[in-house]
Amino acid sequence: MVTQAKWTAKVEHLVGCNCNYGCPCSFNAPPTYVKCEASTATRILKGKVNGVALDGLRFVVAAAWPGALHEKNGRAVVFLDEKAKGEKREVLEAFATGTLGGPWGIFMSTVTNGIEVRTARIDFKAAGKKSRFGVAEATEVAFGPIRNPVTGAESRAIVKLPTGLLTKEEEFFACDTMWVKAGGLDYAYPGRHALAFTTTWKGP
Repeated sequence: MVTQAKWTAKVEHLVGCNCNYGCPCSFNAPPTYVKCEASTATRILKGKVNGVALDGLRFVVAAAWPGALHEKNGRAVVFLDEKAKGEKREVLEAFATGTLGGPWGIFMSTVTNGIEVRTARIDFKAAGKKSRFGVAEATEVAFGPIRNPVTGAESRAIVKLPTGLLTKEEEFFACDTMWVKAGGLDYAYPGRHALAFTTTWKGP
């Protein structure tokens, strides 16, 4: 079992969800359409836990909540990078499921209705409006720009969040593609909200 030693990890994080652009969850407000259904991906750029380096490893979390996140009762399927073997996999699982604490641990504490863990080959590209991630036959998210509904011109939004939990700054996009079919989760929300950020998480 992985102990909750102090750790620091620099991460890239991508999200696609069912909310309208500028997801209210970023501002401590209820989801646009009552429930929250999302797919997220994280790449650990540099991080070490209990002496185990996680640099370059990825994980994807597809999750759904019947209401706002803080009301809990979420369900999730966690996909761990197939490149993580042995001790690295054990630590990556502890990280991805939130048991190591930190900001991601607080987020995952809202998933109280079950977490299924799988191993998968994870596609991940953090590149602004061209970002994408996915797991074959389970989830796919591809970003695109938010467009003005009248002119079609691209819009750009970068939001400062001085008291934010997962990050202090997010950039908003649209989902050109967004779907999940895994572990009883089944939804698709092209044309809805997407976000990206790079930050440092610390725990426990």
